[in-house]
Amino acid sequence: MPLREYFAAWCKEGKGGTKPRAASLAVLLGAAAMALIVCSELWPAPGGGTGAGAAPAQTAADYQAALEERLARLIGQMEGAGETAVMITLENGEERVYATDIQTGAEQSRQTHVLLEDGTALEETTCLPAVRGVAVVCDGGGQVEVEARITALVSALLDVPANRICVEQRRR
Repeated sequence: MPLREYFAAWCKEGKGGTKPRAASLAVLLGAAAMALIVCSELWPAPGGGTGAGAAPAQTAADYQAALEERLARLIGQMEGAGETAVMITLENGEERVYATDIQTGAEQSRQTHVLLEDGTALEETTCLPAVRGVAVVCDGGGQVEVEARITALVSALLDVPANRICVEQRRR
């Protein structure tokens, strides 16, 4: 007897002919699913995260250092650039946006921050600062063609106008 026919026959036959086994199986699977849901709420997620998709906090200094390092590596791979050092300045520090609750009445409305159990405000998002200017010092910085290519690259990547990008020759 093939497996499919055996399973179909098993589902139709009930204990004492009272209930089909398929109904008992469905009830059992439903109970198991509910038990898994309850268990998932009791144990914290692996990795100690604070929620689904929680990303580690990144400060403006970390952001700036990461941008400088990645940009220096990229420019260093350009033909004619050679050894490269990059410095980036940022507009401001990071900006945090907090969740608010708006209560409206007949004549006025009131806006308050949403507070967590520990008394801190619920943070919706953190906006990293915009790039203000970029300085690039590289071996090929004295060549006009290399300087123009580096300026175009930095401008395209960071959305910074060319007048805020300075490319210079490294001291030999």
